[in-house]
Amino acid sequence: MAELDHWHPVLLSHELRRKPRNVRLAGHEIVVFRTSSGGLGAFTDRCPHRSMRLSEGWVEGDRLVCAYHGWRWAVDGRGEIPATPAARPCARREDMFEAVERYGAIWVKRAGSQAAFPRLEGEGYVPRGLLRHRATVPFELALDNFIEIEHTPFVHFMLGYPLERMPEVEARVTLTDETIRVVHSGPRRPMPRAMEKLLGIPEDAIFVVDWTSYFSPVYTIYNHSLRDPKTNQPVTFPLRSAVFFNPVGPESSEMYTFLFASLAPWSKFGAGAVLWPAMQVAMNIELRLDMRLLDRLTDKRGILKGNVLGRFDKPLVIARDRIDRIYRGRVAEAGDGHEAARPARRLPLAAP
Repeated sequence: MAELDHWHPVLLSHELRRKPRNVRLAGHEIVVFRTSSGGLGAFTDRCPHRSMRLSEGWVEGDRLVCAYHGWRWAVDGRGEIPATPAARPCARREDMFEAVERYGAIWVKRAGSQAAFPRLEGEGYVPRGLLRHRATVPFELALDNFIEIEHTPFVHFMLGYPLERMPEVEARVTLTDETIRVVHSGPRRPMPRAMEKLLGIPEDAIFVVDWTSYFSPVYTIYNHSLRDPKTNQPVTFPLRSAVFFNPVGPESSEMYTFLFASLAPWSKFGAGAVLWPAMQVAMNIELRLDMRLLDRLTDKRGILKGNVLGRFDKPLVIARDRIDRIYRGRVAEAGDGHEAARPARRLPLAAP
């Protein structure tokens, strides 16, 4: 199961205390635990002895204790048997996971895989919050929703574009062998007049959504900004977020959304302390609206073939190839893996 070879966020940091926790990832059950010294361990949630769920056990010192016969397991997979002190059992390599704690979350990947940890912050940003949402669809369908903006006039109240001006929205697509980048730009949605005055937003400001999707694991980094149409400079706080799409089961997925605050000069005057908590609340509402929308889909198989697609849907088709090739490893790379990467190429989206 190649999906387990990539780093995934699976718990919020504060959820992992003294009690081991069971998590599901790509249909696989994993136990995650925190040792008394602060270390992290993760295994398949099944004792190698007699298949008891290890998450039913407890932690003593730096070892996870199975609730069935008391076998004790260290983070590196070495075991102890109270009833047979001389024995030296060891967990199977394929049942062991690496675990780290970053950005307020616990992350895991299968032990021994060479996947690099995602880099999320971006220059000029600091971590500011973390949200988690569950969707009743395969993660591919959740990704589909998050990498097109045509639905935003009907679903969202803050992000996106006004319906009557959607034909004016431009989209530029840039592909590499590993990523999909799309920049949408167009007339902004109207805001309460008091907010526009407070933030100094010009009436003709352009709303820009610059996002890049990666596939080890599957996640998308978004940069949202309102820009002056004359100077192309941001006129208020840029918003950066990274959304990770975890497969849970055949028709369920989890989204972990990491929010990042701008270190732009105007944030030093204290406005950020007021606006960022409000922005986090607004983002949580927006994401809940997406989850409610996805729940109403009639076909939850995650198959695009046979659907009639529009000009904003091309990234969805390209993403399927990246998921199969990079995330699931189903299509072999050309060459021996040491050849130079092909240069990025820019593709125009079809006219409406």
